[in-house]
Amino acid sequence: MPTKLVGDSFAPGSITANQLVVGALNPVLTSVAICDSSYNVLDDTAANTGGGFIQVTGTNFTSNSVVVIGTTTATSTTYVNNTTLRAQVQSFAAATYPVYVIDTFDGSTAIRINGITFSNTPIWGTGTTLTGQNSATSFAISLSATSDSSITYSNTTVLPSGTTLLANGYFYGTSNPVSTTTYNFVVKATDTENQDASKSFSITITVPPQTRLYSWGIESNGQVGLNDSVSRSSPVQVGSDTNWNSIKVIRYSAMAIKTNGTLWSWGRNNTGELGLDAPGNRSSPTQVGSDTNWGKIGGIFDNGAAIRTNGTLWTWGSGLLGSTGHNNSVTKSSPTQVGSDTNWNDISVGSYSMAAIRTNGTLWMWGWNTQGQLGLDDTSHKSSPTQVGSDTNWKKVISAERWSAGIKTNGTLWTWGNAGPHLGLNDVAVSRSSPTQVGTLTNWNDISVSTTGFHIMAIKTDSTLWLWGYNNYGQLGQNNIIDKSSPVQVGTGTNWSKISAGAGGNGSGISMAIKTDGTLWSWGRNNEGQLAKNDLIYRSSPVQIGTNTNWSDISAGGHTAIGITLN
Repeated sequence: MPTKLVGDSFAPGSITANQLVVGALNPVLTSVAICDSSYNVLDDTAANTGGGFIQVTGTNFTSNSVVVIGTTTATSTTYVNNTTLRAQVQSFAAATYPVYVIDTFDGSTAIRINGITFSNTPIWGTGTTLTGQNSATSFAISLSATSDSSITYSNTTVLPSGTTLLANGYFYGTSNPVSTTTYNFVVKATDTENQDASKSFSITITVPPQTRLYSWGIESNGQVGLNDSVSRSSPVQVGSDTNWNSIKVIRYSAMAIKTNGTLWSWGRNNTGELGLDAPGNRSSPTQVGSDTNWGKIGGIFDNGAAIRTNGTLWTWGSGLLGSTGHNNSVTKSSPTQVGSDTNWNDISVGSYSMAAIRTNGTLWMWGWNTQGQLGLDDTSHKSSPTQVGSDTNWKKVISAERWSAGIKTNGTLWTWGNAGPHLGLNDVAVSRSSPTQVGTLTNWNDISVSTTGFHIMAIKTDSTLWLWGYNNYGQLGQNNIIDKSSPVQVGTGTNWSKISAGAGGNGSGISMAIKTDGTLWSWGRNNEGQLAKNDLIYRSSPVQIGTNTNWSDISAGGHTAIGITLN
């Protein structure tokens, strides 16, 4: 239709007034703005390639106007007024396109050459739940989103106390809540085109339980760890630290690992068994080196052993009879790695012998072997780890004085070494130089052996408690002093949780155990207050130590004992 010019005339009825006005003025396109679904104008300089909403401003728009992107008509165009149009646009490949406003009545057109750019918006790759962290421990997590241009990050709600978010997505800090807390916060990822994507994150900051170390018994070599020469007949806290994780005491020395992975030792140090690379006893816990990746303790006799979290095995102390596993008899006064393998899983220190299990379930032993305690079907000493049989289902092993015991993953119980009731094989005269099954049961769950004595404690999967071996001080908990050469149950309780058998000189056995309710119990010899009953009276059946219900670990050494409380 021809444009109406001033002075033109038309036959009556040939054009309406509305058509005359529309045709008289061409549309003009001034700007294109990116909007949200409610047509609030955003600061984005590009639209989402997946489609979105825009607002077009200019002049001379009519209700017949439509918006065209490149060669594609917008999904919908809404006429607001003669200066504003709103349009919903479909998906476009990332690029810059011309924008047209076309009056569908008369074909008049406005154009903006570089009218709109489509670009990918940020897409988050980081999951909603961030890796949990421990209170008072520094951490760093990189938050990540992707786009077709560089991204900056900013939090739109308050971050956890003590943490910071950098523009590059590096989220770090040290949070120290009073109790375990889950924090929720929102982070916005913004690309170069000011396109953004917000995401809610959560992170749980765990306040580890406070674990305190207690000890008691005779103080002869510093093994009580209280930095004095006073013996104790009831539990006394060692220092003020609250981050003890695992413990082990044997006769006159003790070892422990803290939750931060550091290794500590104290007590007698005649042959470098404390691993401190310096002579002399220690009467309080002393850190072994500076490493923070210690995972499991083997124990201390005249030598010590432990496994790091990387699966490497380390031993030290007397190398007599090859007991440190270094293929010699050289004494080591600091931890020295055994070989180069990284698949050690469990370790036990006996009397000049050691036993270990690899992650593949194989059993290895070395050291003193006069009674066949290495389980190798001979009596030859071994100065380096030697595999016991070919089974690959060993779960736990204990090396003691001239004898050993272990549990397999199928719940069977095995013993070997010098003859006696402690083997649990219903005889007292026959030694075994290879693992021999105790009975036929398949529900054994845990064992503890008096390393320098001759009795054994075991828990079944039903949480019942069983003991056998020598009983000269009532350590079997049977309310008598009769030896037992096969397992006998202690009472009828089904709530036993952790066990520790200890012995000093002359087989002076003691037994300690924790129930599932957190109570601590002891029985056996008590000539040095080692039963923690604040007296020197022997017990032949379990008696509770104090009234606390927060005991989490126990280790009995014969002359002394140490335990951990959880609160």
